[in-house]
Amino acid sequence: MKPIRLAQISDFHFTKITWNPLRLFPKRFLANINWLLNRKNNFSKEQIEAFAKCIKPLQIDRVLLGGDFTTTALLSEYALAKKFVKQLPAPWIAIPGNHDHYTYRSYREKHFYRYFSNKRQINHKVDFFTLADHKVEAHMLSSHWWLIALDTAVPTNPYSSAGLFSERQEEYLEEILAALPKEASLLLFNHYPFFQNDIEKHSLIRGDCLEKILKKEGRIKAYLHGHSHRHTIANLQPSHLPVILDSGCAADSQHGSWNLLEIDDEKLTVDVYRWKEEWKPERREVIKWTR
Repeated sequence: MKPIRLAQISDFHFTKITWNPLRLFPKRFLANINWLLNRKNNFSKEQIEAFAKCIKPLQIDRVLLGGDFTTTALLSEYALAKKFVKQLPAPWIAIPGNHDHYTYRSYREKHFYRYFSNKRQINHKVDFFTLADHKVEAHMLSSHWWLIALDTAVPTNPYSSAGLFSERQEEYLEEILAALPKEASLLLFNHYPFFQNDIEKHSLIRGDCLEKILKKEGRIKAYLHGHSHRHTIANLQPSHLPVILDSGCAADSQHGSWNLLEIDDEKLTVDVYRWKEEWKPERREVIKWTR
Protein backbone atom coordinates (compact mmCIF):
# COMPACT_ATOMS: atom_id res chain seq x y z
CA MET A 1 0.00 0.00 0.00
CA LYS A 2 1.02 3.61 -0.47
CA PRO A 3 2.14 5.03 2.91
CA ILE A 4 -0.22 7.43 4.65
CA ARG A 5 1.35 10.75 5.62
CA LEU A 6 -0.15 12.58 8.58
CA ALA A 7 0.85 15.78 10.37
CA GLN A 8 0.00 15.56 14.10
CA ILE A 9 -0.11 18.92 15.86
CA SER A 10 -1.79 20.11 19.04
CA ASP A 11 -2.17 22.83 21.69
CA PHE A 12 -2.29 26.10 19.75
CA HIS A 13 -3.82 28.34 22.45
CA PHE A 14 -5.01 31.25 20.35
CA THR A 15 -5.76 34.00 22.87
CA LYS A 16 -7.90 37.11 23.17
CA ILE A 17 -7.96 38.80 26.57
CA THR A 18 -11.36 40.04 27.73
CA TRP A 19 -12.19 42.19 30.74
CA ASN A 20 -15.93 42.15 30.09
CA PRO A 21 -17.37 41.09 33.49
CA LEU A 22 -20.20 39.22 31.77
CA ARG A 23 -17.63 36.96 30.11
CA LEU A 24 -14.88 37.09 32.68
CA PHE A 25 -16.22 35.33 35.74
CA PRO A 26 -15.69 32.91 37.24
CA LYS A 27 -13.11 30.95 35.27
CA ARG A 28 -11.73 33.31 32.63
CA PHE A 29 -10.39 35.71 35.26
CA LEU A 30 -7.83 33.15 36.46
CA ALA A 31 -6.99 32.16 32.89
CA ASN A 32 -6.32 35.78 31.93
CA ILE A 33 -4.05 36.30 34.92
CA ASN A 34 -2.17 33.09 34.12
CA TRP A 35 -1.78 34.19 30.51
CA LEU A 36 -0.45 37.64 31.38
CA LEU A 37 1.95 36.42 34.08
CA ASN A 38 3.14 33.16 32.54
CA ARG A 39 1.99 31.88 29.19
CA LYS A 40 2.18 35.12 27.21
CA ASN A 41 5.97 34.97 27.35
CA ASN A 42 6.14 31.23 26.65
CA PHE A 43 3.80 30.93 23.65
CA SER A 44 4.51 32.08 20.09
CA LYS A 45 2.00 32.91 17.34
CA GLU A 46 4.84 33.03 14.83
CA GLN A 47 5.51 29.31 14.88
CA ILE A 48 1.82 28.43 14.57
CA GLU A 49 1.48 30.74 11.58
CA ALA A 50 4.58 29.15 9.98
CA PHE A 51 3.16 25.63 10.14
CA ALA A 52 1.02 25.77 6.99
CA LYS A 53 3.95 26.94 4.87
CA CYS A 54 6.19 24.24 6.34
CA ILE A 55 3.93 21.33 5.48
CA LYS A 56 2.98 22.54 1.99
CA PRO A 57 5.79 20.61 0.21
CA LEU A 58 5.53 17.52 2.45
CA GLN A 59 2.66 15.78 0.61
CA ILE A 60 0.48 15.46 3.71
CA ASP A 61 -2.67 13.36 3.36
CA ARG A 62 -4.35 14.63 6.56
CA VAL A 63 -3.55 17.12 9.28
CA LEU A 64 -4.57 15.90 12.74
CA LEU A 65 -5.43 18.88 14.95
CA GLY A 66 -5.31 17.70 18.55
CA GLY A 67 -7.26 20.36 20.43
CA ASP A 68 -6.74 23.41 22.64
CA PHE A 69 -7.25 25.75 19.72
CA THR A 70 -8.35 28.44 22.18
CA THR A 71 -7.40 29.58 25.67
CA THR A 72 -10.82 30.36 27.18
CA ALA A 73 -13.22 29.33 24.37
CA LEU A 74 -14.08 32.90 23.38
CA LEU A 75 -15.64 33.16 19.92
CA SER A 76 -12.93 35.67 18.98
CA GLU A 77 -10.32 33.00 19.78
CA TYR A 78 -12.21 30.47 17.68
CA ALA A 79 -12.18 32.96 14.81
CA LEU A 80 -8.37 33.15 15.00
CA ALA A 81 -8.13 29.36 15.06
CA LYS A 82 -10.46 29.01 12.08
CA LYS A 83 -8.36 31.49 10.10
CA PHE A 84 -5.28 29.34 10.80
CA VAL A 85 -7.02 26.12 9.75
CA LYS A 86 -8.27 27.65 6.48
CA GLN A 87 -4.63 28.15 5.46
CA LEU A 88 -3.75 24.47 5.77
CA PRO A 89 -2.83 22.89 2.41
CA ALA A 90 -4.32 19.48 3.23
CA PRO A 91 -7.59 18.04 4.59
CA TRP A 92 -7.83 18.01 8.38
CA ILE A 93 -9.45 16.25 11.32
CA ALA A 94 -9.98 18.33 14.48
CA ILE A 95 -10.82 17.35 18.05
CA PRO A 96 -11.43 19.69 20.99
CA GLY A 97 -9.25 20.07 24.06
CA ASN A 98 -10.16 21.16 27.56
CA HIS A 99 -9.58 24.83 26.71
CA ASP A 100 -12.09 24.54 23.85
CA HIS A 101 -14.85 23.48 26.28
CA TYR A 102 -13.56 25.94 28.86
CA THR A 103 -16.90 27.18 30.19
CA TYR A 104 -20.19 25.40 30.74
CA ARG A 105 -21.83 27.67 28.20
CA SER A 106 -19.26 26.98 25.46
CA TYR A 107 -19.69 23.26 26.10
CA ARG A 108 -23.49 23.34 26.28
CA GLU A 109 -23.84 25.42 23.12
CA LYS A 110 -21.17 23.39 21.28
CA HIS A 111 -19.14 26.42 20.24
CA PHE A 112 -16.29 24.19 19.05
CA TYR A 113 -18.53 22.48 16.52
CA ARG A 114 -19.72 25.78 15.10
CA TYR A 115 -16.19 26.27 13.81
CA PHE A 116 -14.85 22.74 13.31
CA SER A 117 -16.91 19.99 11.71
CA ASN A 118 -14.87 17.17 10.21
CA LYS A 119 -15.63 16.13 6.64
CA ARG A 120 -16.16 12.44 6.01
CA GLN A 121 -17.18 10.20 3.14
CA ILE A 122 -20.56 8.76 4.07
CA ASN A 123 -20.02 5.17 3.00
CA HIS A 124 -20.07 3.07 6.16
CA LYS A 125 -22.51 2.44 9.00
CA VAL A 126 -20.08 3.91 11.55
CA ASP A 127 -20.65 7.31 9.92
CA PHE A 128 -23.77 7.57 12.07
CA PHE A 129 -21.51 8.51 15.00
CA THR A 130 -20.30 12.12 15.23
CA LEU A 131 -18.08 13.94 17.70
CA ALA A 132 -20.71 16.61 18.28
CA ASP A 133 -23.46 14.14 19.22
CA HIS A 134 -21.69 10.97 20.38
CA LYS A 135 -18.20 12.19 21.37
CA VAL A 136 -16.66 9.66 18.99
CA GLU A 137 -16.41 9.30 15.21
CA ALA A 138 -14.46 7.23 12.69
CA HIS A 139 -12.57 8.33 9.58
CA MET A 140 -11.39 6.07 6.77
CA LEU A 141 -7.80 6.96 5.90
CA SER A 142 -7.29 4.21 3.32
CA SER A 143 -8.82 0.86 2.40
CA HIS A 144 -7.06 -0.68 5.41
CA TRP A 145 -6.50 2.14 7.91
CA TRP A 146 -9.06 4.01 10.03
CA LEU A 147 -8.76 6.79 12.57
CA ILE A 148 -11.15 7.00 15.54
CA ALA A 149 -11.45 10.47 17.10
CA LEU A 150 -12.64 11.09 20.67
CA ASP A 151 -13.94 14.18 22.44
CA THR A 152 -13.21 13.67 26.14
CA ALA A 153 -13.01 17.37 27.06
CA VAL A 154 -15.55 18.69 29.56
CA PRO A 155 -15.98 21.98 31.47
CA THR A 156 -14.54 21.89 34.98
CA ASN A 157 -14.03 24.12 37.99
CA PRO A 158 -11.34 26.84 37.74
CA TYR A 159 -8.65 24.64 39.29
CA SER A 160 -9.08 21.54 37.15
CA SER A 161 -8.43 20.55 33.54
CA ALA A 162 -9.52 16.92 33.84
CA GLY A 163 -11.25 15.10 31.00
CA LEU A 164 -13.86 12.35 31.04
CA PHE A 165 -14.16 9.11 29.10
CA SER A 166 -17.81 8.55 29.93
CA GLU A 167 -19.66 5.24 30.12
CA ARG A 168 -21.89 6.25 27.20
CA GLN A 169 -18.85 7.21 25.15
CA GLU A 170 -17.30 3.84 25.96
CA GLU A 171 -20.44 2.11 24.66
CA TYR A 172 -20.32 4.09 21.41
CA LEU A 173 -16.62 3.33 20.96
CA GLU A 174 -17.29 -0.38 21.44
CA GLU A 175 -20.05 -0.19 18.81
CA ILE A 176 -17.69 1.42 16.32
CA LEU A 177 -14.96 -1.14 17.01
CA ALA A 178 -17.44 -3.96 16.46
CA ALA A 179 -18.64 -2.45 13.17
CA LEU A 180 -15.22 -1.77 11.62
CA PRO A 181 -13.62 -4.49 9.47
CA LYS A 182 -11.78 -7.15 11.47
CA GLU A 183 -8.76 -6.81 9.19
CA ALA A 184 -8.56 -3.02 9.62
CA SER A 185 -5.72 -1.24 11.42
CA LEU A 186 -6.72 1.65 13.67
CA LEU A 187 -5.38 4.88 15.13
CA LEU A 188 -7.05 6.39 18.20
CA PHE A 189 -6.96 10.20 18.43
CA ASN A 190 -7.76 11.99 21.69
CA HIS A 191 -6.67 15.22 23.37
CA TYR A 192 -5.91 13.47 26.67
CA PRO A 193 -3.45 10.68 27.42
CA PHE A 194 -5.24 7.64 28.80
CA PHE A 195 -2.77 7.03 31.63
CA GLN A 196 -2.98 9.04 34.83
CA ASN A 197 -1.21 12.39 34.85
CA ASP A 198 1.29 13.13 37.61
CA ILE A 199 -1.15 15.90 38.58
CA GLU A 200 -4.53 14.26 39.20
CA LYS A 201 -6.60 17.31 38.28
CA HIS A 202 -5.11 17.18 34.74
CA SER A 203 -5.96 13.51 34.14
CA LEU A 204 -8.58 11.67 32.13
CA ILE A 205 -11.33 10.36 34.41
CA ARG A 206 -11.99 6.69 33.62
CA GLY A 207 -8.76 6.61 31.64
CA ASP A 208 -8.22 3.13 33.06
CA CYS A 209 -11.37 1.98 31.23
CA LEU A 210 -9.96 3.32 27.97
CA GLU A 211 -6.68 1.56 28.70
CA LYS A 212 -8.52 -1.77 29.04
CA ILE A 213 -10.00 -1.30 25.58
CA LEU A 214 -6.58 -0.48 24.16
CA LYS A 215 -5.12 -3.64 25.69
CA LYS A 216 -7.77 -5.99 24.36
CA GLU A 217 -8.15 -4.34 20.93
CA GLY A 218 -5.03 -5.30 18.99
CA ARG A 219 -6.19 -3.49 15.86
CA ILE A 220 -5.39 -0.16 17.56
CA LYS A 221 -1.78 0.37 16.52
CA ALA A 222 -1.17 3.90 17.83
CA TYR A 223 -2.70 6.32 20.33
CA LEU A 224 -2.24 10.00 19.41
CA HIS A 225 -2.75 12.79 21.94
CA GLY A 226 -1.66 16.21 23.22
CA HIS A 227 -2.60 18.06 26.44
CA SER A 228 0.57 17.41 28.45
CA HIS A 229 2.79 19.84 26.48
CA ARG A 230 5.50 17.17 26.64
CA HIS A 231 6.55 15.54 23.40
CA THR A 232 6.60 11.74 23.76
CA ILE A 233 7.12 8.69 21.57
CA ALA A 234 6.65 5.45 23.51
CA ASN A 235 6.47 1.98 21.99
CA LEU A 236 4.23 0.13 24.45
CA GLN A 237 3.54 -2.81 22.15
CA PRO A 238 5.54 -5.22 24.39
CA SER A 239 3.02 -4.33 27.16
CA HIS A 240 0.06 -5.12 24.85
CA LEU A 241 -0.66 -1.43 24.32
CA PRO A 242 -0.30 0.74 21.21
CA VAL A 243 2.49 3.12 20.30
CA ILE A 244 1.96 6.41 22.17
CA LEU A 245 2.49 9.66 20.27
CA ASP A 246 2.23 12.98 22.13
CA SER A 247 2.94 15.76 19.62
CA GLY A 248 3.71 18.30 22.36
CA CYS A 249 2.65 21.95 22.37
CA ALA A 250 3.05 23.59 18.97
CA ALA A 251 2.87 27.10 20.49
CA ASP A 252 5.60 26.58 23.11
CA SER A 253 8.38 29.02 22.23
CA GLN A 254 11.03 26.91 23.99
CA HIS A 255 9.93 23.36 23.18
CA GLY A 256 7.45 23.68 20.31
CA SER A 257 6.96 20.46 18.35
CA TRP A 258 4.76 18.44 16.02
CA ASN A 259 5.01 15.03 14.33
CA LEU A 260 5.13 13.99 10.71
CA LEU A 261 3.87 10.39 10.58
CA GLU A 262 4.32 7.96 7.70
CA ILE A 263 2.30 4.79 8.14
CA ASP A 264 2.21 1.54 6.19
CA ASP A 265 1.28 -2.02 7.08
CA GLU A 266 4.72 -2.87 8.43
CA LYS A 267 5.96 0.19 10.29
CA LEU A 268 5.49 3.70 11.60
CA THR A 269 8.03 6.40 10.77
CA VAL A 270 7.97 9.54 12.92
CA ASP A 271 9.83 12.70 11.97
CA VAL A 272 9.84 15.06 14.96
CA TYR A 273 9.75 18.74 14.00
CA ARG A 274 11.05 21.38 16.43
CA TRP A 275 10.95 25.16 16.30
CA LYS A 276 14.39 26.74 15.90
CA GLU A 277 13.62 30.05 14.20
CA GLU A 278 11.70 27.85 11.75
CA TRP A 279 10.22 24.35 11.77
CA LYS A 280 12.97 21.79 11.19
CA PRO A 281 13.03 17.99 11.47
CA GLU A 282 15.06 17.13 14.57
CA ARG A 283 15.10 13.34 14.55
CA ARG A 284 13.46 10.25 13.06
CA GLU A 285 12.16 7.13 14.77
CA VAL A 286 11.03 3.97 13.00
CA ILE A 287 8.81 1.50 14.87
CA LYS A 288 7.69 -1.86 13.48
CA TRP A 289 4.14 -2.94 14.17
CA THR A 290 4.19 -6.05 16.36
CA ARG A 291 0.57 -6.27 17.49
